[in-house]
Amino acid sequence: LARARLAGHGQIQRAPVQMPRVRLGMSSSVPEPDARAAMASATQRLAASDDGEDIDVQLVRPPSEPTGSLLGATALVAGTTVGAGILALPAKTLEAGFLPTAVALFVCWCYMAASGLLIAEVNINTMCALGRNAVSIKSMAVGTLGVAGSRVASVTYVFIHCCLLVAYMLQGGALLVEFLPDGTLPDAAGAPLFAGLGGGSLLFASSKTVDRVNSVLVAGVVGTFGALLALGAPQVNPELLLRADVPAVLPAIPVLVLALVFHNVIPTISYQLGCDMHRVRTAILLGSALPAAMFCAWDAVILGSLPPDSAAAAAAAAAAGQTFDPLTALRDLGGRFGDTVRAFSLLAIITSFIGFCYGLYDFYADALGVDAAGSDAPFRQRLGLYSLVLLPPLAVALSDPTLFFTLLDTAGTYGILVLFGIVPAAMAWVQRYGPNADPDIEPALPGGRPVLAAMAAVAAMVVAGETWERLSGLG
Repeated sequence: LARARLAGHGQIQRAPVQMPRVRLGMSSSVPEPDARAAMASATQRLAASDDGEDIDVQLVRPPSEPTGSLLGATALVAGTTVGAGILALPAKTLEAGFLPTAVALFVCWCYMAASGLLIAEVNINTMCALGRNAVSIKSMAVGTLGVAGSRVASVTYVFIHCCLLVAYMLQGGALLVEFLPDGTLPDAAGAPLFAGLGGGSLLFASSKTVDRVNSVLVAGVVGTFGALLALGAPQVNPELLLRADVPAVLPAIPVLVLALVFHNVIPTISYQLGCDMHRVRTAILLGSALPAAMFCAWDAVILGSLPPDSAAAAAAAAAAGQTFDPLTALRDLGGRFGDTVRAFSLLAIITSFIGFCYGLYDFYADALGVDAAGSDAPFRQRLGLYSLVLLPPLAVALSDPTLFFTLLDTAGTYGILVLFGIVPAAMAWVQRYGPNADPDIEPALPGGRPVLAAMAAVAAMVVAGETWERLSGLG
């Protein structure tokens, strides 16, 4: 339901009587579960006087009914988090070693979970204000940071999603081709095959069906991960895990935060959970904590199970300006462990692909002014939106099949840390403390101004440091 603030507009002047100014407010304030029934009845605040004081009427309407389950929302967050980032993790943390990576991973999870809560807070407040079923980060940014901030957020958002969808198509397509008998399909057919199967499923299946299938796929990710641990743990060499190079973990931070991204599906789960901040917070924290723990165990097993010649192969790749991929080395070994790595990698790509497609779909729908949430939207409308989501990334994937690691580095540095680090803190600051601050819900992240300022400053320093490193490398 839209919130209309009419302060002094359309006043009727009849001397000597001045009509009082009227401010009308209507919101879908988000209750805790035990307060939902109480919020169903409207409340009004009325303060008036004869000398032109404001009349402030606040109508509180009940939130929209949930369309999904907490389990489904948690699975969507977890599935979106487990994606291309985890596949790049061993390659990017090989030099730093396991122990520095584990500490950095925990710190990055705390940061990304906090920024996710900020986005949920801003998203729910914006949905209450606009009366929409779902709003993208574009609407959140324009309502808080203005047109310029909205443009920055929009361009960055599309940039991140396109980069990662290209990466998913490349890696997912390569894995699909690996599962087929040799010579069945050329390597170049992998990306369009993956995009066609994934995009077609999202287009024709209902939201509830995708929700259930995604939950099953996430269970498959967990199952194959458990099998990977069981098969890989006996062959872990502890000496490999004790090797540490602490400064080398700093260049891996963009990939670490990229691996922990789920923020693009926050508008979707907020809508699915009926704007219930308590349930949204639970889905964010649980759905992101499970993958973070998995990443730590994954890195330990992979880095501790590398073949003896991996160090020489990594050095040779670095000398050639390439990235050594430990997962490729393990898959090439074959056997049950190599097959399990392959199955886990494919399932992780699929679940994350679903979440990022949903996020970009919602963004385009919001940008075009289309209320296309769910599968009840007209088929042509959904076809057009999914074409916008999938065809441009597919064209890039077909142009260069070697972009996987390059795209992840770039998206993590100039996309994730800006859009999901600096921007959420800025939007929450304006909503809480700006001149027109009137949030519908309590702050989702405690700490007030110091915490928001620290989150923006940390992200800005990492981006500046990475930029300096890249510019220094050019010299």
